[in-house]
Amino acid sequence: MPLLSISAQAQDGAADPVISTVAIADTTPQPVLDNRWSIWPQIGAIVSDKSDLDTGFAVGAKATRPLFDHLALELGADYSNLSTDRAGDYERISARIGAIGFFGKPFYERSGDFQPFVAGGLHVSSVDFLGQSVAAFGPYAGAGFLQRLNENLMLSVEARYQVDSVSKKNVLPDADYYTWQILAGLRIPLGERPYDPTMDQDGDGVPDYLDRCPNTPQGVQVGADGCPLDSDGDGVPDYLDKCPNTPKGAVVGPDGCEIDSDGDGVPDRLDKCPNTPKGVQVGNDGCPLTDSDGDGVPDHLDNCPDTPRGIPVGPDGCPLDSDGDGIPDYLDECPRTPAGAKVLPNGCALQGDCRTPRPGEQVDANGCAVDRNFILKGVKFEFDSDRLTEEAKQILGDVAETLKAYPNLSVELEGHTDSLGSDAYNLGLSERRANTVKVFLTGKGIPAKRMTSVGYGKTRPIDTNETEEGRDNNRRVELKPQE
Repeated sequence: MPLLSISAQAQDGAADPVISTVAIADTTPQPVLDNRWSIWPQIGAIVSDKSDLDTGFAVGAKATRPLFDHLALELGADYSNLSTDRAGDYERISARIGAIGFFGKPFYERSGDFQPFVAGGLHVSSVDFLGQSVAAFGPYAGAGFLQRLNENLMLSVEARYQVDSVSKKNVLPDADYYTWQILAGLRIPLGERPYDPTMDQDGDGVPDYLDRCPNTPQGVQVGADGCPLDSDGDGVPDYLDKCPNTPKGAVVGPDGCEIDSDGDGVPDRLDKCPNTPKGVQVGNDGCPLTDSDGDGVPDHLDNCPDTPRGIPVGPDGCPLDSDGDGIPDYLDECPRTPAGAKVLPNGCALQGDCRTPRPGEQVDANGCAVDRNFILKGVKFEFDSDRLTEEAKQILGDVAETLKAYPNLSVELEGHTDSLGSDAYNLGLSERRANTVKVFLTGKGIPAKRMTSVGYGKTRPIDTNETEEGRDNNRRVELKPQE
């Protein structure tokens, strides 16, 4: 727009100022119209509203060139063939001129991905029907849409209505014929699009007609499409991404970092315990490092979370079992039992095994206890009686299974008491208890002839009788193989 300049110069005493105008050039960048020709190859079907005319096919093409922001010139030609109930088909070759109007963005901007349009104009045609060739003319009108496939190529779908007014009125049965064409095709622009490099609203170096992100903040790095770079493809542009190297497919938050639902520092993608309470220390897998039994194996990996303190364990948190006999080393009196041997609850096989000596016991050349007696730990009786406890019955059930693995071996069952009570009483009690064990094992399928029971009372202590713990150790049942 020109600007008006006022000069207040007095001339020959005149009081009025002299008014002059100065034209100032408008430096605002002007839109550049995309006036390229485009071709539209099309194919489809043709139908008529005449009852004796059936359906057929149509092929053609048109060319368009923008004239104004939303209006373009349209030139077209097509061939159509319509089946009929009469002798011969209705064949037509048409040439058209008209205009096409778009409802999307103007031609000087990058057109949208979806663009509806309407079209209309006039046609001249050559019609062959019933053995006659006549000229026809008339109007046509249509509507359709474009759908973008890539930067230049667009899919077109169009419905067109055409009136054929024949030139020789008495040659054909009707003077006018009305047809619909349903067409699909492509729109292909020709040549390079003209553009004004100053038309870059966000100043990112990508012209607006190519810019899919026309409002990028100043200074942000963009790609060829004008959108901010997203190096890791997580949907958060690099300039906002606090974690620009997120692995592909990871779910991220608005800051571009992987989501960590429980806030333990391990992203959900790697977190095997995604609901860890706040403040709990976790490992690399996101699971708590709590170790209830203090064996060095966290609870979530510990298959034996109640291991007694100080007992060596394996990676699974269970006590070591060096010989694999099912009895952990800390309970195993024979930690080197041959593979496959059936053992007693104390971990010893009845033959060919090496028992760890108890304090003060004699040992052989291999460091094994000379005494072959095996204490049946846990075999207890109700107070001052010979009735087995439920725990004792379970243990003796395992002893019976072991004895069955040695069918030719006989054993002696020995009963022992502590020092409380008279010698005679303790002797009788120990004999009754040893016999109770024999009767129980007989009931489990061990022949009575393989077992003898004997009571020793308080005559063979293995611990002091001055303490409760010592007396408890002395109240026992021992099993002695008979070689």
